[in-house]
Amino acid sequence: MITLFGAPGSGKSEQGKLLSQKYGWEWVDVRTILLNLHDEDITRALEIGMSVDDDKATEAVQRILQRAKGGGGRRAAIINSVRVFPSFVSEPKSRQIILDGFPADHNQVKWMVDNGQIKDLQGAIILQVPRGVIWQRLVQRKRVDDTRAAIERREDIYDRSVTGMVRTLSMNGVKIGYVNGVGEPKDVLERIEEVLGDWGLVPKKQFAKISIQRERQRSNIQEAQIPDFNQ
Repeated sequence: MITLFGAPGSGKSEQGKLLSQKYGWEWVDVRTILLNLHDEDITRALEIGMSVDDDKATEAVQRILQRAKGGGGRRAAIINSVRVFPSFVSEPKSRQIILDGFPADHNQVKWMVDNGQIKDLQGAIILQVPRGVIWQRLVQRKRVDDTRAAIERREDIYDRSVTGMVRTLSMNGVKIGYVNGVGEPKDVLERIEEVLGDWGLVPKKQFAKISIQRERQRSNIQEAQIPDFNQ
């Protein structure tokens, strides 16, 4: 099991889908799980960019992980999850799981430690994207909850949480991989695959060299201008 970290708009879900499609891993989109619970408090928290109640978030994730490890047949259990929430879980072809959006704060990391889930977490990929680039992406995706106020709250929560989460994960033996999240999705995926190859989770291979222009972008990320939401 791996988890994808990154600020809102860093491309976690897109990379989770790409990894799932390429390797047949089970991609678990925690945000959509929570929305499909149709809990008014959860929906409101997500809409305004606030943290979701930790107990509700961990309970939802625990159910998914239990189904993945259940004795009644993992494939049947996950297919059942797909029928209930078809957009957040990919049908698995292997035993690997990609958590997207969990853990989201230090309490959720602590829950993983206290409940023994941490032993199954092999690594955390942290997508690093400049703030200006993130804002440009969020404007372009035109999601209803991507208001300036909500984005700023989500960024603040992530910035305050990520250092402590990474420290605790590392102390518990979880590998940490920092990946430049700027550029074409296929280039970002290639960088993630390089890290996963070093961890022994995908075949280690000689990835094709990307163009000189993209290589410059990779090594010298420039801040994009933050868009004007009033335009």
